[in-house]
Amino acid sequence: MMSYRTLPGKMVPLIRATYQNKFFLWNMFGNIGPLVFALFAVPYIYGNASREYVGFLTITWAAIGYTGLFDFGLSRALLYFAAASKFNRQTDLEGAIRKSVLFAIGISIAINLLLYLFSERLSQSLAVRGDDQLAAMFIISATLPIYLVSNMIRSSLEGLEMFKEANIFKFAAYVSLFLCPAVLIAIEDRSLSHVCVAYGAVRLACCLYALAKLLPRLAERRAPAAERVSIPIGKILGFGGWATVSSTISPLMVYGDRFALAYFNGASAMAIYALLQEFIGKTILLSSSYITSIQPKLGYLAEPEAMDLYRREHKNVILFSVIIYAGCLLVSPIFVAFWLDVTIAEVAFLAAAMSIGFMFNSIAQAPLAYLLARGHPRRIAHAHVVEALLYFPLLIVAARQHGVVGAAIVGVLRQIFDYGILSWQARRQTA
Repeated sequence: MMSYRTLPGKMVPLIRATYQNKFFLWNMFGNIGPLVFALFAVPYIYGNASREYVGFLTITWAAIGYTGLFDFGLSRALLYFAAASKFNRQTDLEGAIRKSVLFAIGISIAINLLLYLFSERLSQSLAVRGDDQLAAMFIISATLPIYLVSNMIRSSLEGLEMFKEANIFKFAAYVSLFLCPAVLIAIEDRSLSHVCVAYGAVRLACCLYALAKLLPRLAERRAPAAERVSIPIGKILGFGGWATVSSTISPLMVYGDRFALAYFNGASAMAIYALLQEFIGKTILLSSSYITSIQPKLGYLAEPEAMDLYRREHKNVILFSVIIYAGCLLVSPIFVAFWLDVTIAEVAFLAAAMSIGFMFNSIAQAPLAYLLARGHPRRIAHAHVVEALLYFPLLIVAARQHGVVGAAIVGVLRQIFDYGILSWQARRQTA
């Protein structure tokens, strides 16, 4: 028993739990697998395409990555209700999915109508050049229903703890972002509109695969019509609306420092900062993969059991994060110094600051997942609004007067505050 009081001793149950957690391993496959593929595909794309092609392609990646903002948080809501349906089999999950899909299609039609009406102004603001880029933009918009519906189906799979199927979908969908342009370039096709058509076709195939896996599970869990408890669309939108507030504010806080630095100090000041942020920030996928694997269970267990599980896994995530970001602290300065041909001393402080900050961000995944699982997205939204109101004024002052060092310090303070306020909100729930 004494050995477990040392750090290596504490790692034994963590390693055992991680190895035995097949859901976590599937999440790693879905989240990390596409990035490994990108390490080989992206240099090929960059080396065999024009800057204009690559620039618009990165905008396309960002647009596809943030399509979730247009579903008003319904994907997160369906994950919650799918998990809850495991506890209460009378919950009409099938009806909730149907209502959400119809709402998403309606939103997509409205967005396409607005895009058509303001297409000229939008193309000017995005510096869209030529018919090919314009066609690509309209193809992404036209295929928006596919992206929204597929995200909802994937979230429903995750809520039902069908992580294998959800991550096969995720792996195929996200690998296609790099595979499609690489294959088209290899056959001398550099049309961006063709890339976007390929994206839509692959996502449709992935959506049909996920739907084929989901429908039998819904059928076997379907309660008699007289016993079904319908979930009103207002309740789904209520959950999703608060989740959308958080999912909109969070990326602004994560990337807001880059905009502030570029505005006050010039884009040249961001090279080391941005590369370190990307390198260290991507490791958040490890802790999020771990905590997401238990999020449905946190939702469908009774309150005492969920509280015990949360407290136990919270400790695991803390240990997990300390190990990961101690490694980042040691490795990231060497990596960035080699990549940008600068001295380690030039990047050491920023590497230390960001490693500490992202460590707290990683640990914060535990209370965040718990609050979502227990149906409290409003508390998360309130926390993030308070955080943003404090962060942005401090960021502007720090970036203006102290450059990258000031922005990094304020960023660390924000991430510590984020963990603190979310943990407090989770303790309110578990008290």
